Amino acid sequence: MEEELLDLTPAKKTFSRIGFSLTALTLIGALLQAAVIYFLNCADLLENSTWFWLGTFLPLYLVAIPCCVAMLRKLPAETPEEHALGTGNAVTFFLIGCFLMYAGNLIGTMLSMLLSGGTAENAVAGLAMDSNPLKILFVVILAPVLEEFLFRKQLIDRTRRYGEKTAVLLSALTFGLLHQNLFQFFYAFGLGLIFAYIYLRTGRLRYTVVYHGIINFMGSVLAPWILSLYDLDAMAAIDPNAPAEELLALYADILPGMLIVCGYALVLVGLSIAGLVLFIIKVRRLIWKEGSAQLPHGTAAKTVYANAGMVIYMLLCLLAIILTLI
Repeated sequence: MEEELLDLTPAKKTFSRIGFSLTALTLIGALLQAAVIYFLNCADLLENSTWFWLGTFLPLYLVAIPCCVAMLRKLPAETPEEHALGTGNAVTFFLIGCFLMYAGNLIGTMLSMLLSGGTAENAVAGLAMDSNPLKILFVVILAPVLEEFLFRKQLIDRTRRYGEKTAVLLSALTFGLLHQNLFQFFYAFGLGLIFAYIYLRTGRLRYTVVYHGIINFMGSVLAPWILSLYDLDAMAAIDPNAPAEELLALYADILPGMLIVCGYALVLVGLSIAGLVLFIIKVRRLIWKEGSAQLPHGTAAKTVYANAGMVIYMLLCLLAIILTLI
């Protein structure tokens, strides 16, 4: 059937506007961040991590995201019906999220190292190790609320009528690309799929906000704190030729932290394995509903992604990703 007969023009315009909205978010955020960071650097304020956190996140949260949402609001929206998630599903999705988070992190790290020849640096890891209290405000509270509001509610509500699979994939892909580095892309994409599906089935954004907050807390607060309990420098500085009494005293100081780190790692492995098993089971039972303006079979990819707005957004994010690997 010819594309003209399918009348996909309105759908293409919708997805193109979404792409331009996300492009505006990316460019406005980057330009304002650069301007603010430059000003703070000139004022010799960047040595204070508080100013760095404020300069990095406030332009994004106070200006860029609101501008993006304002552009999206001109598109018609269909909110999913509200349903309770249920305790069993809540636990299942949490475990699946653990698997996707750590598997995605492993894939992203290995691929970044491979493509960069081992020179790529994970800038997010540095932020995660910062002990500034603003980290909790921005990463654990504001990021989940604002990002879920944009990538789940705003995008899902405006695309689910074209098919739930289409809406979920778009939400996850654009969310992953927004991070603009391979270290985060794969786990952000995987978690984006889970969060989008949860929002579709429940119509309640609070579920995904809580999940997002827990995931960010685990990665940026809990994990760095646990790792800080194990003194790697002290371990490397141990002289094996030192007297036995001195070695025993040194190992006694290091051992508790080492046991905690190892125990935490084993817990994560266990949660991830359980998540993998549940993922295999759950993915076969997923229910997908057709939308009120369901895209005909074979037209979704071209309609959703082959338009000016989405092409520009994806190219912009890919360029940013490539720059992190050089």
